Amino acid sequence: MSVNGNTQPGLLVLTAVDNGRLGSVEGDYRVVFATAGGSTAGGSLEPFDRTELEQIEAIITNGGRGLSGAEMQAMPRLRFIQVLGSGTDKLDIDAAAGRGIVVASGVGSNAPSVADHAIGMALAILRDIPRFHIEASEGTWTPSQRPTLSGKVCGILGLGAVGEAIARRLIGFDARIAYHNRRAAPGSPYAYCGSPAELAAEADVLFVCCPGGAATYHLVDTGVLNALGSAGFLVNVGRGTVVDSDALAAALMKGAIAGAAIDVFEGEPLLPDVLRTAPNLVVTPHVAGLTSDALDAAWARARANLRAFRDHGEIVGRLV
Repeated sequence: MSVNGNTQPGLLVLTAVDNGRLGSVEGDYRVVFATAGGSTAGGSLEPFDRTELEQIEAIITNGGRGLSGAEMQAMPRLRFIQVLGSGTDKLDIDAAAGRGIVVASGVGSNAPSVADHAIGMALAILRDIPRFHIEASEGTWTPSQRPTLSGKVCGILGLGAVGEAIARRLIGFDARIAYHNRRAAPGSPYAYCGSPAELAAEADVLFVCCPGGAATYHLVDTGVLNALGSAGFLVNVGRGTVVDSDALAAALMKGAIAGAAIDVFEGEPLLPDVLRTAPNLVVTPHVAGLTSDALDAAWARARANLRAFRDHGEIVGRLV
């Protein structure tokens, strides 16, 4: 634990932070790190006594760490929470709203990085690049015809910042784009489908980009995968809980879909057992948004929002 100064509002940093990331914020706030030097990936409140926590007015956390309602209760002066990245699954938003605490996320700050990764994963599974790499490295030469991404119908489940970024990239592949949200996006140039199954039935490639939580739990189930069909591909860069792992494994084993590429999965960091032996599956370890560019953008958002909170300005990415 380290403390800078003693006169400014207290800012508690619960996520890892490199030198210089906070910039001028360190002059505006009394910055408290969860461990010495701020080098923590999931900071605990245990090192702090009650008096220290009572002085905290703002917090920086991340999607993996979040913040519980009980932890908020220990900080009676807490008025602002900034989440790096877009994930809020582990943040008790209802508790924050009940306290009148402003919550903002970094939603959209990593959208370019996630979208790039999604396109890369789509190409990897459609063109079977991982298998061809292994075979070529081993001196095996068994090329086979594979589908191309160009000209395909691409469905986007969750047309938010990431979904929009994926759609813009797909235009360069001459793709026809459809999407499903809880409601149609006003002014969107893309075709709206009324349900995930309807979207899957239209799509050659289904990109899953929606957030986690109860509302999207197992949104992609057996019915959606069957609608995608034996020539269809699934790409998940949203949240692992959106896709039913058992249903996905069964669909891959039976050939109900042609293949899947997932950057997120249930039970992270351990891949579900049912998927370990599933064929036609490409997996990456939740790294779609893990780029230096995305991190720069997330911290820039955090710095700007902390200044805006101090000065009663506009908070970008405000959730409550």
